[in-house]
Amino acid sequence: DKVLLKGLFENPAMEDLPMVQMHDPTQGLIDDVYRRGYGGICMNVAWDRDYLNNSRAWSNFANVVSYAIDKKGMYVWIYDEYGYPSGAAYGNTLKGNPEYEALGLVPGYAVAKAGSDATVNLIYGHTAIEAAYVYDGSSKDSMDLSSAQDVSSLISADKKSVRYVNRTGTDKVLVAYMSKRWYENTHSMANWYAQQRYINMLDPEPTAKFLNITHDRYYEAVGEYFGKGIKAFFTDEPALQGSYFNIDDRNRQVIDVPDMNIPIIESLNYSNTLFEKFYDAYGYDLEPLLGYLYNDDKSTAAKQVRMDFYQLTSDLFMNNYLVQTYDWCEKYGVKSSGHLLLEETLYQNPWFAGNMLQLIGSMGIPGTDLLYSTGSRAMKDASVTSKFASSSADFLGKTDTFSEISGAFDGTAGDMYSQLNAVGAQVAMGINTFSSYYYQGNDHTIEEDKIFSAAIGRMRYMTTGTTHDSKVAVYYPYEGVSAETLPSTNMWQPTQEARYISDSFVDTCNELVSKQVDYDIVDSINLNKCTIKDGALVAPNGERYQALVLPYTTALRSEAVLKIIEAINAGVQVVMEDYTNIVCEKGKNEIAKRFSEIRAKAKVVTTATAGAKFLREKGYGTAFVDDSFAADFYVTKRQNKNYSVFTVVNAFTSNKTYNITLDAIGRSVKWYDTVTGEIKDVSGVKYTDKNLSFSFEFPANRTGFFVVEK
Repeated sequence: DKVLLKGLFENPAMEDLPMVQMHDPTQGLIDDVYRRGYGGICMNVAWDRDYLNNSRAWSNFANVVSYAIDKKGMYVWIYDEYGYPSGAAYGNTLKGNPEYEALGLVPGYAVAKAGSDATVNLIYGHTAIEAAYVYDGSSKDSMDLSSAQDVSSLISADKKSVRYVNRTGTDKVLVAYMSKRWYENTHSMANWYAQQRYINMLDPEPTAKFLNITHDRYYEAVGEYFGKGIKAFFTDEPALQGSYFNIDDRNRQVIDVPDMNIPIIESLNYSNTLFEKFYDAYGYDLEPLLGYLYNDDKSTAAKQVRMDFYQLTSDLFMNNYLVQTYDWCEKYGVKSSGHLLLEETLYQNPWFAGNMLQLIGSMGIPGTDLLYSTGSRAMKDASVTSKFASSSADFLGKTDTFSEISGAFDGTAGDMYSQLNAVGAQVAMGINTFSSYYYQGNDHTIEEDKIFSAAIGRMRYMTTGTTHDSKVAVYYPYEGVSAETLPSTNMWQPTQEARYISDSFVDTCNELVSKQVDYDIVDSINLNKCTIKDGALVAPNGERYQALVLPYTTALRSEAVLKIIEAINAGVQVVMEDYTNIVCEKGKNEIAKRFSEIRAKAKVVTTATAGAKFLREKGYGTAFVDDSFAADFYVTKRQNKNYSVFTVVNAFTSNKTYNITLDAIGRSVKWYDTVTGEIKDVSGVKYTDKNLSFSFEFPANRTGFFVVEK
């Protein structure tokens, strides 16, 4: 029921202004940030060699928090790590508990010819041989993965070797699965800040200790401000170790010296309780099926095991780290937030995190980051990562979303106005809270910062107090990419099918925004929670999806297949890329066969561009412009009882004049310019009982809002 007030748009309240992110805060810096027009600070206790254990540092931090909140009226977020990724606490989490370190599981191979023997020895730098199996075949590539025979009883007492004597008449392949402390060449070694060993997200105990030595200490120091100035904790890129990073020459702190003699071998995320947890989750043993996780025989059985494995690691990461952190924050009256690792590339999701929609949604304030400084480039990622955050928030009824912003990935190529449009792209995709690194890079003058912070404050003011309104849902095929995921020695080298699925999903999102077709992202879990009424999938927040887009995939959860069949039979328009067969989870092969029912009634297209064009022309967007090539012009819709508000981003570097039709009914239209703070009536509007249309000249490189009063 919010009503827009001219004064609060022109001069946003402190709570709507963005944060600055700083890691060595002082009262002098607070004064400078305040003078530049920012509303909040995201900060932490001092980063020093006795991090978390320096009483003077804690006293200084408490004084700065008090100064920002009591003296300046600002708000505070707490950054929970020394550098990143969160969870290590500058080595303190693992100190005294080396068993909390992240583990990997790698295979070692040896061929045992008929009538001969073979031995696999523990690889240098690895911990123990955990299991051993023999398979029919004469090489790693020719193994019959369904023929696994357990020979773990042959592992030596010290778990350093396994010898198998092949007394059969056929060749065999001996595979020893061995654990290791997984650190070398991972993100925790190759990030931009520090090289340090990392915690295991597949068990709950490491996170419990992390929260005890970080969050509990913050509560002791400044707990009186929790929920009274201190709003949230920022967790930064917590992750599974997942895969291997390319190592560059960036200078970093070295907390744990890596052993670069340890060979790079395909590895899975592992814990000593993994097999037990897998059985508890799915009712069958993983160990005899490990071959399917490292090798691909194209079988349905292999895809089903991988679907289950990567769903389990996703659930464990979510419950052990994100939910445990969320619960702690809720207990003490603040929100959990931050962002994860590599959200934007679907084929990397199973390695490093899991189902991004569910993971991000488990934060109190679903968050992401976006480190580009121009609107058009920012939108390529925002159409995926920002949509993960906003779609999960909308679905769960969470009012705030978050992004960490900077120009780190493009060298801050864009000027201050371009940076604002990069923020605008994220606002269009549903983000309303921002923490900025631009200040620390000295990228703005004081006057530029005042414009920058006020404009972002106006964006937040305009989009809060409203709910998202789109007609289209895009399916996030996490189970499909999981079914095609194999461990890799390089994070940029997935299987061919995993890359196809990833590209199809990202291209779908990119093409829809370039055609002014707004959407939410749904997965099998959220889709199954939608009801079907009057030809639409209805989400819990009331959004009505009249169309569902299915990017390319090779697997779907059975509940998704059944829900899509129900939806398409009820009149929901399904648009899908051209594929014919999918796999469902174990025991659901008969449901997988019913995918043909979907394909028979869907609009089948050959490219993501064709799908987006079809939806645009059929009126599934919430706005329509008369230029089909307006690829860098984005429009999305939100509404409440009193008005509809359309976020408009002109990412072109020149003014653009379009005839535009808005999916709204009202009595007046106004343009709200976020940079100037100007509000003006739109003239020449043609009103009908279904929509309204007019011609408008959009300023170059600018984000603004059309408000249609009801």
